Amino acid sequence: MKRKAKRTVPNLPNEVRKSSKHTLQIHDGMGTTMPPDKDVLLIYFDQKGEGELADQFFNEQNARGWTTPTGGIIYNWKVCAAEWIYNHRQELKRRLRQSPFYSESF
Repeated sequence: MKRKAKRTVPNLPNEVRKSSKHTLQIHDGMGTTMPPDKDVLLIYFDQKGEGELADQFFNEQNARGWTTPTGGIIYNWKVCAAEWIYNHRQELKRRLRQSPFYSESF
């Protein structure tokens, strides 16, 4: 039987966790800092091999106010970014298959 991973809350001081006006953002590397720092986002996309798409993702999410397409709140930007990258790659594959130059016999 597989064990499920237990989610943990980062060990942050209570005053940082409760204060919404705290100007210092702590980048824990878990993707929970909202909105993410653009440099951290660029590093993540570069690690996934899609470094040139980081600005497009950031601008799209900023325009949407860092919410899901259905209007829900994004709590972890890494999950959202991973799904966005997956959808982008699937769209590229779909476009390639629709190309008149595509052939299945390689």
